[in-house]
Amino acid sequence: MNGLRIVGLCSLAGLLALTLYAGNAAAAEPLTYEGASTIGHMVLPEATKLFTAKTGIPFGAIGTAGAGAGFKAVVAGQVSFGGLASEPTDKEKAALTDIEVIGYDVMGIFVHPQNTAKDLSMAQLKDIFSGKATNWKEVGGPDLPITVYSEKLDGGRATVKAFKAMVLGDTAYGPVKELDDATDCVADVAKDPGGITASSMSFAVPGVAAVSIDKARPEAAAVRSGAYRLKRPLSLIAVKPSQEVTAFFAFMLTPPAQSIVAQSFVPAK
Repeated sequence: MNGLRIVGLCSLAGLLALTLYAGNAAAAEPLTYEGASTIGHMVLPEATKLFTAKTGIPFGAIGTAGAGAGFKAVVAGQVSFGGLASEPTDKEKAALTDIEVIGYDVMGIFVHPQNTAKDLSMAQLKDIFSGKATNWKEVGGPDLPITVYSEKLDGGRATVKAFKAMVLGDTAYGPVKELDDATDCVADVAKDPGGITASSMSFAVPGVAAVSIDKARPEAAAVRSGAYRLKRPLSLIAVKPSQEVTAFFAFMLTPPAQSIVAQSFVPAK
């Protein structure tokens, strides 16, 4: 290990940096991000604008290539900070110096609205995504072939990694239609009566339905009680961050930033 801080309330230094740079940000290099698309799509666009308005610290590129790509970019020094959307592995912890949990993502299991399978058990979910169950009638649904949509299995995507850890375990994914982005998976399920995908609830659209898992709905109360088990931490990550990055990490735990997180996720505070 190299002095990893699970940052939490490292906020004193961050807030001091926030104050320092508020009046002297003109010379600051734009901050850049690569990592989890859930953070990049749903949190950072609004949060970075608010942070820049408060401090003058500018932001540059916000990438959404996935947690795996973000981790590699952070370690290589190619971006200011990154984002994870799953529990960090021992390898990730060993390479990072700062991990700041900003909220929790609820993973939804999306099907077509016409699908009569409204509740699945964890065992049925495993059967579907491993390819053991191939027709919806096997799990209480219509007589339709099951089509599983997923982000690329070898793309380092946090959703793929988190779902395997929480549901599949040592069992491999079965046949899936692999797409580049979670939003594409959800969009295709909206057009496919036999489709199913696992994705962040933040990507829900009117044309899909999220099923219950073991009778629990993917909602904040069930997540906090533990009844709904498909959840994962959303973390900002860095290696020896600059004062500007430390300030941003601290800002993300303030009430205004946590309100932004709460629009799509369960906030950390």
